[in-house]
Amino acid sequence: METIEYGETAGAGNGTDMKDVKEAAAAKLEDVREWSADAVERIESFVRERPGTAILAALGAGYLIGRIIRR
Repeated sequence: METIEYGETAGAGNGTDMKDVKEAAAAKLEDVREWSADAVERIESFVRERPGTAILAALGAGYLIGRIIRR
């Protein structure tokens, strides 16, 4: 039985090279960072434009979470 060291592949062309996995994970992480930054910007914009609505939504969400936790 052949042993495989970290960073090597089990067979030629199987697509599981650790470098490929690392690069794919880094790309996905960057996508998530961009998405979350965009979401934060949209939320901040909404709160600045409609502070009363944002407060009411936060109170409603807090009430619902409290009711769920109490059960």
